[in-house]
Amino acid sequence: MRKFILAIASIIAINVNVYCQESIPDGGFENCWENKQIPGFGDYEDFKDDYFFNTLNILHVAMDAVGGNAPLTAFKDSNNVSEGNYALKLVSDSLMVSPMIGGKTVFLPGVMGNIALNIIETYLSLGRSFTSRPAAIKGWHKYEPVDGDSAAIEIWLEKNGTILGSGKQLITSAVSTWSQFNVPINYTSNETPDKIVVLFASSAKYDLSGGLESLMECEGQAGSALYLDDLELDYSVGIKEMLYPEITMQVYPNPSKEQITVQMAKETKGTVIVYDYLARKIGEYPINGTQTTIDIQNYAQGSYLLNVVENNKTISTNRFVKD
Repeated sequence: MRKFILAIASIIAINVNVYCQESIPDGGFENCWENKQIPGFGDYEDFKDDYFFNTLNILHVAMDAVGGNAPLTAFKDSNNVSEGNYALKLVSDSLMVSPMIGGKTVFLPGVMGNIALNIIETYLSLGRSFTSRPAAIKGWHKYEPVDGDSAAIEIWLEKNGTILGSGKQLITSAVSTWSQFNVPINYTSNETPDKIVVLFASSAKYDLSGGLESLMECEGQAGSALYLDDLELDYSVGIKEMLYPEITMQVYPNPSKEQITVQMAKETKGTVIVYDYLARKIGEYPINGTQTTIDIQNYAQGSYLLNVVENNKTISTNRFVKD
């Protein structure tokens, strides 16, 4: 396999530009495409070099250059869309290696993500600069698996190479109509990340951690197709912080070590929900009247957010600090 990689390295290289962007621009895949024209090796359609995501379509050109056959695995689709004119279609397939560099068949998953390929230096790296803390990634998808195959959606955020938060969803059965997915990110630290990695794969048994060599050891079923549209990073996950709440709420004492009193400006019959800095629900407390008292002795020190919910609607928010 190393011989195969080095043979490609002598032919072509691609470096992906990385820029800082706190959301997914053009998550509906409407304006991110361009025609890639490689002198002597034809042309194909793929993402622009400065787009948020990249694909493995570059291998199509690299294999042609050494007498092999690598199919395109990412396509602009105008026939199956959730909204707008275009969607993305990822299709797993088989890569035929030229006899002069091994002559074997290698499985190639349909992959889109924050991928950088450098064939000259023979590496595949993951991630792009990113400094926000989304709560989830969501969007719309369809899936057509072959012979029990599964697809995957994966996201993680890092700082200095350490993962701060991650989420993953496997799609284990066919999804015949456009359906929404929502993959929450579970954070284990309140630090600010410096990198994000998002991956979508039409076959879930992929491994990109070892670069090009591990990519060539992926498994799955040729023909499995994952359709994607209207992708976005979600910063809410049901938690609201209202600038102009319907009902004024006071919290005292604030800061506090033992207990707080939630004081509403009018009679309220609902629930007070407490969230920590990682957007995790810490507790729910009934309120029936204008005030309720909450015991916070077992809370860790730090800042917390309060939502008051009445009739399934958030009517007021506030913050408090546990000393």
